[in-house]
Amino acid sequence: MILFRGNCQMQFCAEAAQAAGMDASFASLASPLTLTASPGFVPPLVAQLIEAAKAEEYLHTRDLANQFLPPPAVPRPTALVVNLFHENRPLFLHNRDGYTFYLDPAAFAAAPALGRAIERHFRAIVPHPDGYLDRMAAMLLLLREALPGIPLIVAGRMSHYPGLGPAPHSYLEGWDKMGRTTGREFAAWVETLPNAFFLDADRIMAGVAARAGAPVEAYFPFLRLRRVPGKNIPDISRDMEHAGSLWPALAQKIAQTIATGQCTYTPEETIPEAWNRPFTPEWLERADMIGYLVSGSNYQAARAVGQFFFRPQEDFADLLVETASYMPVCHNLLHMIRAYGAMRPNPVLAQWCLIHGEKAAAFTANGMAYQREYLEKIEKLRQLALVARNV
Repeated sequence: MILFRGNCQMQFCAEAAQAAGMDASFASLASPLTLTASPGFVPPLVAQLIEAAKAEEYLHTRDLANQFLPPPAVPRPTALVVNLFHENRPLFLHNRDGYTFYLDPAAFAAAPALGRAIERHFRAIVPHPDGYLDRMAAMLLLLREALPGIPLIVAGRMSHYPGLGPAPHSYLEGWDKMGRTTGREFAAWVETLPNAFFLDADRIMAGVAARAGAPVEAYFPFLRLRRVPGKNIPDISRDMEHAGSLWPALAQKIAQTIATGQCTYTPEETIPEAWNRPFTPEWLERADMIGYLVSGSNYQAARAVGQFFFRPQEDFADLLVETASYMPVCHNLLHMIRAYGAMRPNPVLAQWCLIHGEKAAAFTANGMAYQREYLEKIEKLRQLALVARNV
């Protein structure tokens, strides 16, 4: 069994490994601190408070056992794969015993007594980004000691190249500066640990791009959009966290590393010159955009919606309504559509909200907290569209 630990990137990689016939499992991690400051067991106080408040869903799959304990050594895993996951915030630090754990503070609105108990025993902290790699190093040392002998594989994350723009964005705060400086020093340090390997996500993704020959929007279609006072068009950055085509290639590289005891790269896994040049957006015809929007794929739909922000003089609301029944439930995609609704308020988007809201109301795979937040965001967009109708 190959154990994958980290954030959703490792979840996607584990799923790709399983699809390729590998025996793999995944568990979410919240922060290196929850492991390195752990007392060696799940603190009864934390377990009792969360169980009594029925607040497990607010852990967002960061189960307490995985927050406080390394993976079990029996049965012996084939390998342990960890990525440079972003840390959940805030963490709660026990006032006396010094351990930390993650729980979404939204739980306190649903269970006020839980909030009061947490306030009595803990204080909220936000680990400083500058210390992230030190915290990760301490966690890797702990994991190496807990699981001696097996391959320990660290999956890197994408660096911020200008050609992967506009303004590449990482969920790991500070990675834009760390990625090609201290991040590379960290990668070299990982290789000094016994039977440990660092996988270069940049080079693996470069191989994917060389084989496919598609534009950056095909691999990284999700945009992060931020409204700026006085500007109609939002600031645009590209989400480097979600790259669907990277995970099968990364899973294959992991399998090769385990089988050969070394990590090697092919000539095509070389950073292309285009990544170091300024970003130029692709141009899609409307027929192609419709094809992506009805595909049922959140990646393809996001590729189409991304066009809206590079062509702000055009109105694409009709395309959204026409294809609404095909739109998958996806927070990243909804973020983009809400930003478009704010950029170009249009009453017809209220119809899109009603159609997509029905699909979201039937989607429970990610839990009820996810569903509530998602439906609230759709309703806010619907209200914005209705205001536009009355103007």
